[in-house]
Amino acid sequence: MKLMTFLRFGAVVLAAATGGMRAQQITDPNPGHTPDAVLDNHRPLLSKKDKAPTSRIVSGQVVDGTGTPLEGALVILTNDSTKDKREFFTKKGGRYSFEELSFNIDYEVQARYKNSNSEARKLSQYDKSPKMVRILQINSDAPTAPAEQAKKDTSAPKQ
Repeated sequence: MKLMTFLRFGAVVLAAATGGMRAQQITDPNPGHTPDAVLDNHRPLLSKKDKAPTSRIVSGQVVDGTGTPLEGALVILTNDSTKDKREFFTKKGGRYSFEELSFNIDYEVQARYKNSNSEARKLSQYDKSPKMVRILQINSDAPTAPAEQAKKDTSAPKQ
């Protein structure tokens, strides 16, 4: 009787073992053996490039009336609220650049070359572009300032 019980127990163990092997021989539903659970906090990954800029840049070129770049022109950037000024002398090709400008301030940029000025160009705080380009054209026949034009008009003899 003990022998019969032992044989039955052995048969059950053998059946269980072979049944488990058959289950393992069935095709694996996950061939890459990657985990079934996905750990994700559902936030997009922000690389350094994707972060919003904290300041803006204005750059451009100073040219004469014919479009020729002017090297050595003085470019003045004025903060409209504090009236602080930053200056830059154009490099080869008439290029200039001002960096680290606030998004919350209005600016004005203007160029001077010899005895002439360009038209003042505004940079609005409502324009949220991080990189702004302004071409400043200097006309050689334009007076340097409206005050000088007024002096010329008053110096004429009155009739």
